[in-house]
Amino acid sequence: IILNNLIRKKASEMPFLTREESTEDHYFCSTDCFMQLALTHHSPAISQDKAAAVVDHLSQSDPSPVKKSRLSVDADVKKKVKLEIKEEPAAKMEVNLQIVKKEEPSVIVKEKPKLKGIKYRVWTSNTVPPPMAKHKRPTDKEMTETLFRMGITVMPAKLPDDTRVCLFCHQVGDGVADGPARLLNYDVDKWVHLNCALWSDEVYETVNGALMNVETVLQQSLTANCCLCNRAGATLKCYKLRCSVMYHLPCAVKDQCVFYKNKTLYCNLHVPKNDKDNELTTLAVFRRVYINRDENRQVASVMHHTEHNNVMRVGSMILLNIGQLLPHQLAAFHTQNYIYPIGYKIVRFYWSMRVSNKRCRYICSIHEANGRPEFRVLIQEPQQEDIELRDISARSVWVRVLEPLAALRKASNSVQVFPRFVSGEDLFGLTEPAIVRVLESLPGVETLTDYRFKYGRNPLLELPLAINPSGCARCEPKPRGQEKWKRAHTQRTTSAHQRTNCVAVSSALGEAFSPYSKQFVHSKSSQYKKMKQEWRNNVYLARSKIQGLGLYAARDLDKHTMVIEYIGELIRTELAESREKQYEAKNRGIYMFRLDEERVVDATLSGGLARYINHSCNPNCVAEIVEVERDVRIIIFAKRRINRGEELAYDYKFDIEDDQHKIPCMCGAPNCRKWMN
Repeated sequence: IILNNLIRKKASEMPFLTREESTEDHYFCSTDCFMQLALTHHSPAISQDKAAAVVDHLSQSDPSPVKKSRLSVDADVKKKVKLEIKEEPAAKMEVNLQIVKKEEPSVIVKEKPKLKGIKYRVWTSNTVPPPMAKHKRPTDKEMTETLFRMGITVMPAKLPDDTRVCLFCHQVGDGVADGPARLLNYDVDKWVHLNCALWSDEVYETVNGALMNVETVLQQSLTANCCLCNRAGATLKCYKLRCSVMYHLPCAVKDQCVFYKNKTLYCNLHVPKNDKDNELTTLAVFRRVYINRDENRQVASVMHHTEHNNVMRVGSMILLNIGQLLPHQLAAFHTQNYIYPIGYKIVRFYWSMRVSNKRCRYICSIHEANGRPEFRVLIQEPQQEDIELRDISARSVWVRVLEPLAALRKASNSVQVFPRFVSGEDLFGLTEPAIVRVLESLPGVETLTDYRFKYGRNPLLELPLAINPSGCARCEPKPRGQEKWKRAHTQRTTSAHQRTNCVAVSSALGEAFSPYSKQFVHSKSSQYKKMKQEWRNNVYLARSKIQGLGLYAARDLDKHTMVIEYIGELIRTELAESREKQYEAKNRGIYMFRLDEERVVDATLSGGLARYINHSCNPNCVAEIVEVERDVRIIIFAKRRINRGEELAYDYKFDIEDDQHKIPCMCGAPNCRKWMN
């Protein structure tokens, strides 16, 4: 029976007890009893100093001989349990400690710890190892190398090396975006870098992205050397006055020149110090930019090349051969709107009629069969057999392609194709403006009377004559009903005979091969005939800078060239005065040209484009009355050389009238008289 000094301990505070001994509470008679239990159940490896430090002895007498000890069985017990015991003499404590030291601790078999939450895993050689704790994202180069090592990469065929050379900086291929940039087509197999042309002096960009004056600057660059690489083609000039350095664009970037937003450039010696806000940080151009050029001249250069190194491509169509028409074939190989030359051949990339959502190659050609045109379409598709379709019209042969294509796309729920709205001539490329210009320039086409010309004969396209199939003109059939040209029975002198021969030789050689052959040395009759065929290529109608509409030069016109004829209704002078009053009453513009004292050409209601030529006090054209084929014509001649895009104007030469009927002049010329009459 314990009367006093009872010590009570919970089982949770003594983790060294076994499961059988761990009841709810334990009671000790004294501190010595608790210390002996702790030393008995503790591991022998732990030193006795730790066991002796479990109990803290407190003494009311002199504290020096008293040992203060505290038993720490566990770290949690040491923090939570603090034993308050009765003070005892030090001698008794030392005796008890000596007894405990002499006793040997009992050997305790330690149980193996049971690991919770861990399962057995089976490992085999095919098992993918677990990922690393820290994932490092591979670079594109590492991923590419891994794919190549695995051998599962499908590579396209290697593209040929880019051999295109810039005409300005002479570098090969496209440049970096923040440098020369991409190559732009200048002419057939001629290229310039975008920034090389854009930053050139005198080159400017229009709203729609066209670069103007590139041809002029390119001619000037042939004699300008770069101050850095000392090669020709330098077009970038420092904007500092009296600074004569010139660069290629890559050389300017390399020499640390500064580019500004207002398209100015300064070398590294003359950079303004207080204009940092207007400096360009990059030269990259991601908008649509192209070089303004004469497309008719470019098409003509492609057609004139005897070597077929270059072909013309328009969208998904590639022109391989324009074909030809012999004189006896002209009547049967055209309609009111289309011309079908024999040997015409193109390649069209269009939707496949056998595989959904795939494109294939359609080779379209025109041949002769029984004196009529035969249209053929050869279908070439990978992993499919070639199919050739033939029919008597372009519409019929393409319907055999479009109907299966429409059914295939309908079955696959794709965008529908409506064959009835697709023209066969469109797919043959016979409606492309560039193709139509070439077809209308074929030899003999100008003799077609029932064909509606859209552009007329292009003077730049001097195509060769048709090659006879038999190789001999005498063996070819002669068309019936052809008029026989009879020569007039006139007496000729020797000088006239010699002049006729000279003109014949000059026309046979052609203007392109005779640099001294000018149009003004030809007869008026021959000039007039040529002008009637080519006038549509000489002019075009547009908004005038002077007043209303005006007529502009569609190509470069030499001096003394017949530009256009002033045509209209030929009336008497009395009727002209009456109509003038009627037109004024109706507030209608009056377009009349006096032919002589008795006749007037009225172009107000029925006239040509020549009536839109405005007046100028400094004109570039002149109106002359010329007798052609025993008839009087009003012809507009070029007074000087006229550049392409320049507005045409001539002096109206009105009679001087009083101030009440004065007509103001708005030509804006330096020598303007301010009044037209």
